[in-house]
Amino acid sequence: MSKFEYKDAVRKLQEKGHIALDDFKSLSYEDLDELLEEIKKWCIYANGKPDKLKKESKKDKKNK
Repeated sequence: MSKFEYKDAVRKLQEKGHIALDDFKSLSYEDLDELLEEIKKWCIYANGKPDKLKKESKKDKKNK
């Protein structure tokens, strides 16, 4: 079984519009913190449009 990560959470939010609490539980603290911050920005500045969520985490950008 693969590990649930930030990009998986964003994809799920974009496709279904929601995410299960079990998925939140399986995220690392770093990914969870980043996802919650992104959701806050998304709700305020993007009017809740799922396609406006950042698809790539800061951690992934650092690794490139």
